[in-house]
Amino acid sequence: MRCLDTEEDDIIKLQECDLQEVAERFKLTLIGRVFQLKSLSLDALINLLPKPRIWNVEGRVRGTNLGNGRFKFDFDNEEDLQAVLNKRPCHFNQWSFALERWEPFIKEDFPNSIPFWIGVT
Repeated sequence: MRCLDTEEDDIIKLQECDLQEVAERFKLTLIGRVFQLKSLSLDALINLLPKPRIWNVEGRVRGTNLGNGRFKFDFDNEEDLQAVLNKRPCHFNQWSFALERWEPFIKEDFPNSIPFWIGVT
């Protein structure tokens, strides 16, 4: 194990972050996470979800693969974002995934739930 020696190693100082500015930047962002990565192409998921037969927001949203089964979508407007959230529970090619609004402080396993309705007759 190597100890930090300030004479040998540079200390990196991170800039302070304005949370209001960050919250404004990501206010139209949804974060998603697939629960199983086996045989699922996250890039295919990101490319197909905005299409007319799925979310119908093509051209008004940008998807990004964040790695480790996580992804994000940045929307152009609140109406499209809400329309997508209202289509939950989410699934793609028989795989379920969680999709939630971006939050400034999250746990490592966020998002970790899928809301859905069950009808009992």
